[in-house]
Amino acid sequence: METKDEKIGRNDPCPCGDIKPDGTPKKYKKCCLDKDKKKSAEPKKVRPTFSRKNLISGPYKQCPKCLTADSFGVMMMTSGSQNYSRECIKCWYQKGYKLPQVKKKILYLDQFVISNLVKLLDKDHKSHAKIKADPFWESLFIKLEAAIRSQTIVCPDSSYHRDESLVGDINFKLMKRLYEHFSGGKTLHEGYLIEQFQIYDHFENWLEGKKTDFSYDQKSISHEDLDTWSGGIQVSVNMRPFLGEIGKLKASNASTKEQFQSIWTSWQSEKNFSYVNKVREETLGLGKGLLAQFDTFRKRKQEVIEKFAADPTYKFELDDIIPPPSSNILETLYKKAQRHGISEENIPRKIFDYFNDVDALLDIPKIKISSIMFASLARKANLGQKRVPKSFVDVSFISSYMPYCDAMFVDIESSVILREPPVEIPEKLKLKEFPAKIFSLNKRQALLDYLDELVANVPEEQITILKDIHGDDYAKPYWQIIEHEKRDRD
Repeated sequence: METKDEKIGRNDPCPCGDIKPDGTPKKYKKCCLDKDKKKSAEPKKVRPTFSRKNLISGPYKQCPKCLTADSFGVMMMTSGSQNYSRECIKCWYQKGYKLPQVKKKILYLDQFVISNLVKLLDKDHKSHAKIKADPFWESLFIKLEAAIRSQTIVCPDSSYHRDESLVGDINFKLMKRLYEHFSGGKTLHEGYLIEQFQIYDHFENWLEGKKTDFSYDQKSISHEDLDTWSGGIQVSVNMRPFLGEIGKLKASNASTKEQFQSIWTSWQSEKNFSYVNKVREETLGLGKGLLAQFDTFRKRKQEVIEKFAADPTYKFELDDIIPPPSSNILETLYKKAQRHGISEENIPRKIFDYFNDVDALLDIPKIKISSIMFASLARKANLGQKRVPKSFVDVSFISSYMPYCDAMFVDIESSVILREPPVEIPEKLKLKEFPAKIFSLNKRQALLDYLDELVANVPEEQITILKDIHGDDYAKPYWQIIEHEKRDRD
């Protein structure tokens, strides 16, 4: 019989998919070869037969049909189910039960929260002792688990979690396992899509001279229904990074950091700084940025076409031919203007006027929040703060999701910007129309109290069902989640 190492060349990419820091695949000989040799030398284990009985678990009761004690168990349910059932492992009698509708609070967790909780649960991580020494993180995990298992909150994941996990200092699979555990597999739309939808609705109303009444329901931020029962079987897509993705993310982050440093320096030296003017400047930057992205792509695409025409073997990248989101926005606005009867020659001017109407653009939630956050950062720089934030990521995910969330756990600096603005800032720029509770490490007890309150208000009917499905200890934290994930990887 051929062994795995005989089928795979020593210098071939390792089939486990692990990658080096530069984003390229690890060679088989440098990764799993030795481990596979040891496994092939071990006695072959006989795999147990899988049957329907494996899908039934406790807590068991007496079967109402055959009256066998401790035989009527819970059939494993799928996350998002509206019903659950019990089945007898002796006579196979089945009975279904209706799950009550739940209305969950949406709590968005910043990436640093996921990272610290992985460190808490991973005894092998170099920072485990440091995180464990702070009792807050253990309390947070216990209370998050209780709230999630009580079906009172959902902590959806997003592309920001994935991208930051790919370039972080913790194994990506461990990070993914934990943020998907908290989210129950519920993922939010990417920020640029939310911005597009908001701009499209707003532009049509702007053409008609109407004010846009934005809808902040869950359907606006996710394809999935966030108000469903979680905790059953979850389908997790193995979103391994594509070849070179990590290298591109790191290069992009480095470039962004360099740009941010340059912007920070210019903010520091700005004369006669005005917060209101800075908000308006950031808002006007939307149209300029869209046009600049579109023009850059147009030129790059033309260069690729010319190179490919001269040399058919020329290798181009997908980014060279796939248009950026800015192209979709401009093309969609063009079509909407056409449908509103604006003549072809007047459409460019109409779109130009739209992106220069600052007061109108500040009605768009994502644009307003991001403009105010950037203006607040500029104010800090101008007042002498030397420390430069690591990236724009916080501004991006907060401005995308804050209007739709009931609560967010973010870093202290973002929390202060959102909820503790300077008194001299105009009331209309204080983001009071977005009621999400903002928690941070300097309001940690408030977050723990918030989770306790949600759990305390779970209806008795819901608790009865939870105990019937999972037992009296239904809220028990899954302390071994990271250790189990590491074991399964091995």
